[in-house]
Amino acid sequence: MDKITVLFPGGFKPLTGAHLALAQRYAESPQVGRVIMLVGPNPRDGFTREQTIEIFDLIQGNSDVSDKIEIQPTQFNSPIMAAYEYLFALSSDATGQYAMAASTKGDDYVRAKTFVPNVDKYATIGDKKGRKIPIGIDATELSIDVDPETYTDGTPISATTVRKAIADRDYETFRASYPQLNDAITQNIWQILTGLSEALFTKDWWTKQLQEDIDEVFGATMNKAETRRHKNKINKLNKFLDKQGDKSFVYDFNKFPKTVYGAVLTEGGAAGHMAHPWDDHGLTFNDMKEIVSRALEGRLDIESAVTEKTDGQNIQVTWKNGQPGFARNKGTIINPMTPAELISDFQRKQREAIAKNGAQAGATYQTVVDAYSACAEDLTDALRRIPADKLAQIFKNGRVFANMEIIYPATKNVISYDKAHLQFHNLVEYDEQGNTVETDLTGGAMVQQIIQDANAHMQKTFSFIPPQRIKIGRISNFEDQQAAFFNEIDQLRSKFGLKETDQIAEYHKLWWRDVIKTQADKMGYEIPENVLNALINRWAFFDKSESITALKKQIINSEFLNWVQEFDKNEFKRYYKQNMEPFETLFLRLGAVALKNAENFLAANPSKTVQTIKQELADLIKELQNNPNPSTVAKLELELKRIEQLGGFDQIVPSEGVVFTYGGNTYKLTGAFAPVNQILGVLKYAR
Repeated sequence: MDKITVLFPGGFKPLTGAHLALAQRYAESPQVGRVIMLVGPNPRDGFTREQTIEIFDLIQGNSDVSDKIEIQPTQFNSPIMAAYEYLFALSSDATGQYAMAASTKGDDYVRAKTFVPNVDKYATIGDKKGRKIPIGIDATELSIDVDPETYTDGTPISATTVRKAIADRDYETFRASYPQLNDAITQNIWQILTGLSEALFTKDWWTKQLQEDIDEVFGATMNKAETRRHKNKINKLNKFLDKQGDKSFVYDFNKFPKTVYGAVLTEGGAAGHMAHPWDDHGLTFNDMKEIVSRALEGRLDIESAVTEKTDGQNIQVTWKNGQPGFARNKGTIINPMTPAELISDFQRKQREAIAKNGAQAGATYQTVVDAYSACAEDLTDALRRIPADKLAQIFKNGRVFANMEIIYPATKNVISYDKAHLQFHNLVEYDEQGNTVETDLTGGAMVQQIIQDANAHMQKTFSFIPPQRIKIGRISNFEDQQAAFFNEIDQLRSKFGLKETDQIAEYHKLWWRDVIKTQADKMGYEIPENVLNALINRWAFFDKSESITALKKQIINSEFLNWVQEFDKNEFKRYYKQNMEPFETLFLRLGAVALKNAENFLAANPSKTVQTIKQELADLIKELQNNPNPSTVAKLELELKRIEQLGGFDQIVPSEGVVFTYGGNTYKLTGAFAPVNQILGVLKYAR
């Protein structure tokens, strides 16, 4: 006789020790072949299905949980509906025995009792829609006679209690909610659900959590070499803790190098480069599909929280030689500007605007001067309230910068905000040449919390806020949208006969190879492979290690050489846009679709903000259409076409976009904001 498949549906927000215990008891039964935990889509108090699946994968990979147990997402929030819909979705010729999970000691026993007659009814008569469960499916009752897992006071372990423990930062209760797991796994689950890192814990927390058996404590995340390194760090850290007394402290990764996995990656750019997915030529076509799936199904937060990309002015701040230092480019990373120098720099730019465009330009620019002046004043006051030793530990005397956004209503670009905020994004560490060493994605929230704990987050002009978390749900027509996007990706991939595991870089190489070879063949030039590759790398990837001057000596066909020089100077940009356009459009449209299903934007009145943007667009479009400059009209028509390709003006949302993590790298989805910004943020100055 076939073994029984046990369906165990639920919210599991989050997964608890009680859930695991019941699933394990079923898996231990010789009658059972599989236990399928069906987890519904809706978040509960901010806890998501993606976190539940991540926790399950962590536990199953690092404990004695049976490999008979698996977890699957379901689109149905009702557990009983999820179980029946699972059976309805089976192929018509499917066979097998199925049971509904329930303990005889719990309230869910009733649904297990009704499971058998309901399945029989749906298999013979069908449901109200006329659907039938395959006739070969045999429902059976299989309840486990086991007491529910409880806390020491006899109260049953529940997801509700776990959520409350997290909200209260009550690690003791949280730890007790997973009695069958070791400390290492439980601490990792705590990290997944709270986002807290070592840097925020006090001496008491550390002292309590440090264990003598380091191999067991960190067995869930480390290999032997990492464990040895961690043990050495812990010994050093213990000595440090003994000197701290009862004081809390900021964990200094310079003294105690990080030995647990965290959201750290290497990025370029003065503020830590944040790329669109199409900018990353290292992504594979499979990666593209996975990003599409996550965005459409509301799973972009599977690696880290999705945050809003706000429409403000960027600034970076550090603490060096006893005062704030500001940076807006690589030069000022190496030599940060003092508050007075920052203000003076913007006043200089204001004078230049007046000299170039008159007094009105200076009056308009005054709001920018005001924004950065108030930012310098408020940050100086806030940081001076933080103990000097903490500032030194965070900023390493000018090596680490907090990357921030100035949100100042008077300097509105496209999105309207009703309050002035300084929003912390991340921490970026640089070397002596201003090159990025690493970016800590959780660092911005940590610094904001430290400032708030010092009661310094409400300043004269700005309030200091952490990154704005965005919730993106599963779109209603997920399957159709995913199929359409996948088909588009497959067309790009198959254009040059590439595999799904090939990187996007291969597409760009072959696209440029076609352009260059076609031109060479037209001119009767048998182009050498080294020249061809040098031109491909120059135009596809901006690799100019081999200059045009050097290539002159290698290209023996004068006609082709003239074409290369002319193309590099005048035609390259147009071709580059053609090369990137299908990838750019795909991800902009993905952003437009996903962002329409997002909520929790920072804009005070999202609906009003969208209506204001649409009205401003309508007014400006009418004005620009009468502009005598043909290039301005052509640019307007291009951006209007892009908006049309993304689904029209209804795709506009009250945000620049969102920031998410995939494969440890940070990307942004911006949707319709990109062309809207080109019109409202750029073309309006062409009037």
